[in-house]
Parts: sequence; C-alpha cells; structure tokens
Amino acid sequence: MSKKILFIIGLSLSSAMSLSAQTYPEVVFENSLLSGNYAKSLVEYSGDSWVQNVKKNLPTTDSLFFTPGNSLSLRYLSSRAGTWRVALLNDRHKVNYQVVANDVLTIKLYVQSAHTKEKTLPKIQLLQGASATNVLDLAPFIDDFDHDTWLNVEIPLSKFSNLKAGESISEVVFSQNTSDEMTHQLFIDQVEFLPKNPPRVKLSSGAILSQVTSIDKQVELQWQLPLTPSIRYIKIYRSTDNVDFKPIAIRPVFMQKCYDLVEEFNKKYYYKIAWVDYDYVESPFSTVKEILTKPATDLELSNLVKLANVNYFIENYDINSGLFLPNKANKKAIVSIEESGYAILSLLIGVENNVISRQAVLMRLTRMMKFLNKAQNHEGVFSSFYDGREGVPVYLNNVQMYDVKATSTLIEALLVAREYFSKDSPEEKSLRDAVNGLWKRVNWTKLTSTSNPHALVDQWSAIDSTAQSKNLNGLNDGLSTYLLAMSSPTFPLSDASYIAGYARKVAPVDSNSIVYPVSKIDQDAKIELRTDFTTPQLMMNGTVSVEDSLIFQDHTFYGKKIALGDLNSSMIDFYRPFLTLDPRGKYDGHVDYGQLASNYILAYKRRDNELNLGSTYTDIWGVQNPADPHGHYLINPAIGISAVAFEQEIGQKSLRKFYDQYAQVLFTQYGFRSWIDLKNNDVSDDFKAKNQATVAISMENAKSGLIWKLYNQIPEINATLKKIYIKK
Repeated sequence: MSKKILFIIGLSLSSAMSLSAQTYPEVVFENSLLSGNYAKSLVEYSGDSWVQNVKKNLPTTDSLFFTPGNSLSLRYLSSRAGTWRVALLNDRHKVNYQVVANDVLTIKLYVQSAHTKEKTLPKIQLLQGASATNVLDLAPFIDDFDHDTWLNVEIPLSKFSNLKAGESISEVVFSQNTSDEMTHQLFIDQVEFLPKNPPRVKLSSGAILSQVTSIDKQVELQWQLPLTPSIRYIKIYRSTDNVDFKPIAIRPVFMQKCYDLVEEFNKKYYYKIAWVDYDYVESPFSTVKEILTKPATDLELSNLVKLANVNYFIENYDINSGLFLPNKANKKAIVSIEESGYAILSLLIGVENNVISRQAVLMRLTRMMKFLNKAQNHEGVFSSFYDGREGVPVYLNNVQMYDVKATSTLIEALLVAREYFSKDSPEEKSLRDAVNGLWKRVNWTKLTSTSNPHALVDQWSAIDSTAQSKNLNGLNDGLSTYLLAMSSPTFPLSDASYIAGYARKVAPVDSNSIVYPVSKIDQDAKIELRTDFTTPQLMMNGTVSVEDSLIFQDHTFYGKKIALGDLNSSMIDFYRPFLTLDPRGKYDGHVDYGQLASNYILAYKRRDNELNLGSTYTDIWGVQNPADPHGHYLINPAIGISAVAFEQEIGQKSLRKFYDQYAQVLFTQYGFRSWIDLKNNDVSDDFKAKNQATVAISMENAKSGLIWKLYNQIPEINATLKKIYIKK
C-alpha cells in the first residue's frame, strides 16, 4: 500500500557528491553525477506557463534529497493560457529495464510549497519510443498527502494503458495538470520500476564495513554483503568528528567497494554503512572505521588509477563462464567475447601488481577455456555475445553472426596469457594446451572476402555473409587481426595479406589483372610482395594504381606528419593495435609506427586544444567523437591518459589534470567514466571495457612494458613480425 515515507532529509554540500555511481537498469533517476542541472531531462513550456530550467534541463539540489547526494527540483507555474512538460530520459544504461506487467513505478516526492494541492500536482505518462501511454494524475497514488516530507508515489504499471510488456521505457513524462496561476515547488528523487512484492526479509543484523584505506584524497571502502535477498542498497555515512554522520551515497548490491573523494589531507575521516531494503528501511549500522588522508606521489596516483581500471575487470565477470560481463545488473548473464580479451590482459596486470592472485586468474581463465571449447562457433570464430549460463550465442537483431574482430581480440589476449602462465605446473600446462587448441582451430582462410582471398571480413553470417560484413583493413580494425591470421600454425593467411588485405584502401579488382613483384618473405604466395614494400605501379581501368589503393599517405595535420590514418575517429581505436604490439622500431617500408604514434598523439591533442570543449586547460583533451557534425564533443579521459605509453609527459600531465579537476564526478573504483561533456554539464554514468583496458595496459606498458614483452614472446607472432618489420 502506498504510504508517506519518513526518511532522513539529506543536508549536504557539493563536496559530498563524490560518491555517485552506477545503478540498476530499472532506475530512471537516482542521482545526478554533476551538480547544477540534470542533462538527462528535457523541459518544455509554452504560453503563460513556466518551468524553471537550466539550458532546458531540470535543476538539481544538493541540500534536499531522499537518497544521497541530490534530487531534482521541479518548480512550475500552470497557466490556463499555456502548458508545460518535463521528460526524464531513460537512456543511461547498457541494458534497459524491460516492462513487466505486475511491476510498479515508484517515485519519492517532496512538496515544499504550502499552497500546492493534490489536484495541482503534475500528471504522469510513460513513453516507449514513439508509443505513449495514457496520462494519469499522481494524487490517487499517494496516501497521506502532506507538505515538507518525502511522500511515496506508487503506480501499478497496469494502470497505464498501451504499455508494451517486454519493451523498454524511453521517457517518464511529468506534465501540467490543473491551472491555478501559482508557482509550485516540488523535489523528485528515486524514480524506479520495482516488483509489486519484493523480498522483505527483515534486516536485523548490522552491516559489515570490512576495510577503509586511502590514497591521496580517495578513501576506499570495502564491505562484506550477506546473501539476504531484501538488501537493495548499501548506504554510506561519513563524519569528521565521529559524532555527526551524514549520508553521502548509496551503492547497488552488485558493487563490492567504492571510493569517496574527501576535501583535505592530513585529516581523519570516519565511516559507517547500513544495508537498505526495498522499502528504504535501514539495517543496524556497521562498526565505525577511521582513516587519515595524506598526499600521494605521482607514482602512487598512477598506480591508483591503473589498478582502479584493473578492478573493473576483477569485479565484472560471469561466474559460470569466467568471461567478461558488461552489465552485472542485467538479470541475464550476457558475456562479451571482445571485451573478455581486454579483461584477460588487464587481469595479468592485476597479478603483477598484487591486487589479484595468480591462482585466481588461472582459475578464471581455465573456466573460460572450458566454456569456449563447448561454445558454438564457425571455423573457430565466436559470436560477439553469449549467454554465460546457457552457452549459446546471443545474436543482435536475431541475425546469426560470427565476429572475426572480437575473436581476434580474444585469441590474441589468450596467447599473451599463454606466455605469462609458463610454469611447469599441471594447471598452467593445461591452460596452455587449451589456448593452443582454440588458436589452432581458427580457419582464417575460410574467413576471407569472395573478391579478395587475401582480405579478411570483419564478420561472417550463414544467412547473408556478403550483406552483413565488410572487408577488414586499416590500422584500427585490421593490424592486430592480420598479424594473428598470418601467424596461425594451422590455417595462416599468406604474407601477401599484409599489403593485399591490411593495407588495402578499397576492394581490389579482378586478381588476374594484378601483378605483384616476387617477395623475399613468401616465395610460394600467389600474390607476393617485397620486404621493403616498394609497391609497383598497377593500372586499374587504365587510371588507378595499387599505390593509390593503399592506406598509406603523406599528410600533415597540425604540424605533424601522419603517414597513416586521420583524426576523424576516436583515438581509443588508434591505440588498439598498440596495446599488444610495441610500435617502437616497427617500420614496414611505408610507416614508422613508433613515430606515427607520437605524431598522432601530438596532432590529436593540438586539434582538441583548438576546439571549444569547455575547458581552458591544455591537458584536458581527448575528444571521443571528433566527427560529430554539430560539435557536441565528448571528452574521453582514457585518450589523454593512455598517451603515457608513447608520450610519457603528455599522458602523465593529462592524468593529473583530469584527476585534480574532475575526479569528484569522473573517477570511481572502476577508473574514469567514459566521457564528460563540459559544455552541456553532462557526464557518462557508464564505463567501457575498451577504455578501462586501454588505460590499464598503456600505463603498465609505460612502466614495465609487460604486455608488449609478452606479445613479442609469442613465437608464432614473433616470426611474422621479423618478416614484416625492418630496420629503417
């Protein structure tokens, strides 16, 4: 039954907002990561009606909230000569909540204006894309209406007509109701879809705060969560005097720890936590733990950032398959093949830095091998996603598809792990044998284009392999995959694939009209090339040569020569092949890859510094979407920080500036969030495996060269590298 909620009103300064976090797919609003305004809202009004807004977004308040650390401020005037509408956009999650008919929509509502009556409260409506439900009054779903207290609004989804079960909600819309020509002030918090009858086991035992540590101003809290199904959140309290504790954050149960950014060095802080159930009733508190903060050196800060990114992969995996789990909050265990490759490399860094044991990673990899050996595949190539419990592919748009690039990323990482786990123990030997089995069964020769036997396709489908795939080429997507395919011990592509596949800009013409010079690398190849890659002239339709169809170029951007690629795609993609391949000393007759990496970073940074990104700091750079036609640029911290492997000073300065300026909203126990939009006061709720791995691997390569060295040790690949790359 709906009821009035008597809950502690949070009184908080903006500094207490550092603990904002990921949440459940069924939560539409929990907290805004940035203070000021909530970018995932849209305010519209017309005529004499009005809604307070900041750039068409609802304002947020840090001084009044149901769950810490903020709520939405809805201040409106409803006029007979106008109308208004406010939408909360539900596009924050990797996996969205799917409507369940018996669920309820719950909202925490605070009515501050004394003259506000039930009939003047907003109406509410749900949208599923272009499909809209009926509009409902809020009043019938509130018991004991009152002012200056948090009210519980509980609406059964069955009350909304035209709501499609199994589909996601795109917007929760509040709109004008009765007109009274007066200004009303409401606050909205914790908008979510919940089961009608959630678990309600009483939380009688105290919460367990197991450990509190600190580096710099980051305080790390870890807890031990029991298997009590009625626990919905972990609520965190902080004090500076061990007497007055203030709520600063809530965390979902799939998280094992978090960071809190505090204000001062050389100061004691005190923490305690409580479990919170579905009715927001708290358990008894944990014991209080204290911590003294102290400044961190650059090395300590670098390790903090690197290992936070590693932690993303330590915590996010499917226990059955061992593979990476993109969204732990999703009820289905959908695992990712490509991202599992990034996870493997990051876990090796974790072992080297003593944040996870060698045995734990070995066990996880062994579990992966068992799953992958049984998983459905085509010529050794996996689908992009699998059900981690059932072991069957999960196809996007229900189209049967096998992902060559994703499989390449996974196999490459497994080969690196094979080199790392080199001990003579039965367990490590068994892992190496299992990796060899997967490696040897990939038939690269069956994954080539119908028009060019030397060019791989990016994906294969039994339904329509030509319409659903494209030729794989170029640095970002192709280099790592071609090096792997050319190194295969069982089904290798010929060495000619380096030029005729990786380096091809366009689809080739009839191969019978192409004449290549004899190669020192592979005398038996049907299409051959020379080790210095001096490409002969070839006439295509009388006008176009092979040289013209290659990806190599001679361009200058922002004063730096770029021999390959441009600045129109994310630099995260540029980094991809160099996570494993050390570019230094790699010259193929066209490109010096070490020089390319350095020049590309400098040109990219110079370009970003000239764009209007909302920052005046030259060390804040790394546009995620440089080709955006509207200039709505998102800054990805991983881009600037990962430069540390190639331009150490640039990368280190970027790390320090992102941390000093934006750690409060960007940095968490999983590293930096995906992006920040400084011009529109928006920040991603999300993390991406490619970002987190790129930071962790680049920072470790800059420090020890671990992944570069292991990759270079792979005998099959090392032999290929010696053929292709020559001394300049």
